[in-house]
Amino acid sequence: MAQVESPRQATAGSAEQAAGKLGGLLSLAFLLSLMTVMAAFGWIALREGTHRFLLPFVNGNATRQIADAIASVRAHPSLEGIRQVSEEIWMMSLPTSVTRFSHSRLMEQGIYYTTMPRVNQVLIAIHVLFSAFCVTFGSLQFWPSFRKRFMRAHRLIGAVYVATVPISTVSALAYLALTPPHHLYAHLIGWIALWIFGVLTLIAIAMAVRALKARRIFEHQAWMALSFGCLLVAPLLRIDWVLLAPLFPHIDQETLNLVTMGVMLPQAQLITYALIVVNRQYARPMKQRTPAPLASRAGAWFLRSQPGLLASTAVWGAVNVWAYGLGHGTAGLDAAARMLPADLLTREQAALHAYPGIAWLMALSLTAAFPAAVLSLGARLRAASASVAARLDATAACLGLAAGAASVFLGWHIGIAPDNHLFSGGTMYTVNGLVIAGFSLMLAATARRRQHAIAKESLVFLLCMLPFPALYFATLEAVGRIRLPAAYLAAGQGFVIPVGFSSSLLFLAAFHVIFGQATREHN
Repeated sequence: MAQVESPRQATAGSAEQAAGKLGGLLSLAFLLSLMTVMAAFGWIALREGTHRFLLPFVNGNATRQIADAIASVRAHPSLEGIRQVSEEIWMMSLPTSVTRFSHSRLMEQGIYYTTMPRVNQVLIAIHVLFSAFCVTFGSLQFWPSFRKRFMRAHRLIGAVYVATVPISTVSALAYLALTPPHHLYAHLIGWIALWIFGVLTLIAIAMAVRALKARRIFEHQAWMALSFGCLLVAPLLRIDWVLLAPLFPHIDQETLNLVTMGVMLPQAQLITYALIVVNRQYARPMKQRTPAPLASRAGAWFLRSQPGLLASTAVWGAVNVWAYGLGHGTAGLDAAARMLPADLLTREQAALHAYPGIAWLMALSLTAAFPAAVLSLGARLRAASASVAARLDATAACLGLAAGAASVFLGWHIGIAPDNHLFSGGTMYTVNGLVIAGFSLMLAATARRRQHAIAKESLVFLLCMLPFPALYFATLEAVGRIRLPAAYLAAGQGFVIPVGFSSSLLFLAAFHVIFGQATREHN
């Protein structure tokens, strides 16, 4: 006799269908937005490559031409005037204002491009021209409907992408090797970030080709997503300038740039993850594949390392309590007074002392959530009983949500508005707190729906983000020992480099996503 579906089952089924439709719409909106924005940046890159970066080769008086154009647009700001300097800056001025960029150091950067050594000019021109194709068509490769309907076009674009990305990336790395960091607009943090993302791009392309030859399409797709996410670093920086400028119209471009550099890493990694996620089939596993050998070895290593990971909590947990619970903050570090503005340190301490309950909540929940996530992931790797795993998941999710909310609250009250004396000091706490809270909610949702592989992904992301204060403080002390030049500190590098490294463990999470079971079963 056929079973009659209960009202509860019918309601659950309807909710699943509604969630699936909503997810599909959000995925499509994300992909279309990404494709549109990247197509615009690809067109601009082509225009810049064929005009601005070829100017020194076709005009012996290029420096004077650019200097005159800059003087003109500063005296009489106009869109047409700034277009004579740079197509890219013109495009960014459309939704903002000409004066924001015409009075920034971006203008002097244009003069440097005409005076730098010829080999540098050749390298930057190659990089910009070859990156135009990658940026324009790269996001199209992750649109499932396009891939299914136009497989031949997908393969052709992919072949050109794989051929052009290494040329663009190697030329960029060679340019970085020949260019001192202070000659980059993004300064030292940009120099470091471009090296990291550039090398990772080359690794991702090589691994994507290797996976394709082995017919591991799911792994190939994930590596390609990582390569494209790494390529987005430069466009993301400019997108952030445009998006944040209307919110903070009184802030100069150089200060705004510090904020965007500080949040660029989590942005790029989350977009990479989103590209993988939107290509997943969640209704059922596409294929019950055996775990990747590397994933199995990593899981075994994690289980062996559990005692050490749990013990390490005592160390950086003590740092959390000392910095936040006891209210010392960043000002308690020896390097802080040399590297960070006094106003920023004062503002952070004022927020900690004004809200001691929130400060203690942040210190304790950040500390307790880490061992809870370690134990929860260990229980899943050991295939522990469902009840034990459920309790650990719930504990990790609740503590993570509390830690994320407290971090956002603290960051908001330190201040996220960019300022010449504060460098938007609360942005790190706000952004990292939102990421922690988001993956805590994702853990709770996927554990409840028994999506075990995706729940493990959530736990890995949490484990990579929860130690962010310790990473921030450790990087601050390490950079302090290097003794950066005074000009670098004046440019805010003593602040933005530690902020950038606070979320650096997200690279480990990216590798887990590539080799993890969720990608093997749902992509």
